[in-house]
Amino acid sequence: MLLQQLVNGILVSGIYALFAVGFAIIFGMMGVLNMAHADFAMVAAFAMVWAVGAGLNPVAGIAVSIVVTVVVALSVERIVIRPSRRFGGDAGVELPLIATLGCGLMLQNVVALLFGNKAMVFPASLRAYWRVGGLLVSQSLLISFGVALTLIAMLELLVRRSDFGRQMRAVAQNRAAAEIMGINATAIVVLSMALTSALAGVAGLLVGYSYGLVSPFLGLTYAIKGLIAMIIGGVGSVTGAALGALVIGLIEAVTVALFGSQLRDLGVFLVLLAVLLFRPSGLLPSAGRG
Repeated sequence: MLLQQLVNGILVSGIYALFAVGFAIIFGMMGVLNMAHADFAMVAAFAMVWAVGAGLNPVAGIAVSIVVTVVVALSVERIVIRPSRRFGGDAGVELPLIATLGCGLMLQNVVALLFGNKAMVFPASLRAYWRVGGLLVSQSLLISFGVALTLIAMLELLVRRSDFGRQMRAVAQNRAAAEIMGINATAIVVLSMALTSALAGVAGLLVGYSYGLVSPFLGLTYAIKGLIAMIIGGVGSVTGAALGALVIGLIEAVTVALFGSQLRDLGVFLVLLAVLLFRPSGLLPSAGRG
């Protein structure tokens, strides 16, 4: 029972990691907790539902859903986040937090009005299992884990090895100094927002693909898990966020195996509390922002 739950926890951590990495990058770049980030995943899932319902094949539906998600995210950045960051001090942190929280609620309600507030069947899902020894391995979660791992590895290479990645890290560490060196910080932030929203879109599609159902309110659970994973792994660190997601998946698995699914989240919050008490910078802290 425990081994089965551990396998499930590892596989589901891939989806958590995509959310956590998005939170980490945006916070590292702007010092903003974008509370609408997980709702971008929900937008992608319902854009896929709409696209396939309109007659597009699943591949075209994926492309449409990612484009829609990026457009929505960039609109939020330009209309909501950027104006709310023009204030200094605590207001520069609190206003974007409140504004994006409200924006996420608005996205949820708009989708609920368009599609209804009940869960809908995702147009492309796989509910089959492989039996490996005495274990059942979900094919959809295994594929989702592989996709997430590949994307995060590519993202890490982008951040560490490319000119764009070096500019991202420069802006994250000290935006003023980066601009003095000739880096267009606003453009880097916008491109980073597009990148993280695309990752959120993929995460939303993987949720629908893995579980077969999507709801206008699916973002809440993944927002909480993504934020906790980012904090456990190290705020602003891509690798740390992925590690934090793996820790969450394993802790959930152990908690479910020992105490039942009703206490799934209790173990996660206890680990979060322990990290905040004994290692508040996280397991793999980022260099930080200047």
